[in-house]
Amino acid sequence: MNTREYIESGVLEAYILGALSAAEATQVEADIARYPELAAEMAEIEKVMQLFASKLATEPPAGTEEKIWGALQYVSANTGTGDSRQTNSPKVIPFQPEYRKPTAWKYAAVWAGLVGSVLLNTFLWMSREDTKSDLVALNGKVFVLEHQQNDMVRLLADYQQNKAMMSDTSMQTIVMHTVVPGHPMAATLYWSKNKGEAYVSVDGLPVPPKGMQYQLWVMENGKPLDMGVLPVNMANTPAMQKVGKVVTDGQAFAISLEKEGGSTTPTMQNIYVMGKV
Repeated sequence: MNTREYIESGVLEAYILGALSAAEATQVEADIARYPELAAEMAEIEKVMQLFASKLATEPPAGTEEKIWGALQYVSANTGTGDSRQTNSPKVIPFQPEYRKPTAWKYAAVWAGLVGSVLLNTFLWMSREDTKSDLVALNGKVFVLEHQQNDMVRLLADYQQNKAMMSDTSMQTIVMHTVVPGHPMAATLYWSKNKGEAYVSVDGLPVPPKGMQYQLWVMENGKPLDMGVLPVNMANTPAMQKVGKVVTDGQAFAISLEKEGGSTTPTMQNIYVMGKV
């Protein structure tokens, strides 16, 4: 079931308002019991409806009760619903001002509708700021959830990549240890000499300073060859990067810190880690 489409269909609101048939209501109850997301969404809808009801409730205007009671007495006197023992008494037609005639109820209905409209618009105006705050909070939650989902997708992709790589029997693991005294650093290279594929992880290296970037090298017959620069955001994380260049030979691998964009030759004093095959 796509719970998001289910929620956006409006069936939960219809269930709360009692607008569904018995069979439809039974189905909704079964869905709510089966999917916790629907139960949580229904609780939020009920909370919003209660909020609307509490904010819309207002005290009636002063004198409303007296006006209604007077109108009922007037209708009773003019429709013969009074005491039947007075049916033989002379009929007395009291003088009524023009506004007390039955047709005045039409104007009363218009007045009531106008008052209701004013109250509703007043409530909507007052609750606008609350609604904006709720939307900002909701957008923040959606933003966080989207980032968490993207992180999970990335981690899953890394896991699948690592699993496939580790299952390759030709893959060698080369641990590159620090060559800087007093600074414990490390990186790991996974290399398939037969295929020429290599993967590198720099979770043991600090984040490079601004304007600098790590660069990977392979030593072939004593000569360092460029294997490409590494993304800055890889440092000090478990992320793994596939090396773009094909490498089928080499006696050692190293990582140096270079200016952003890389160098044609490694800066010897900036070689941080190295590992032999």
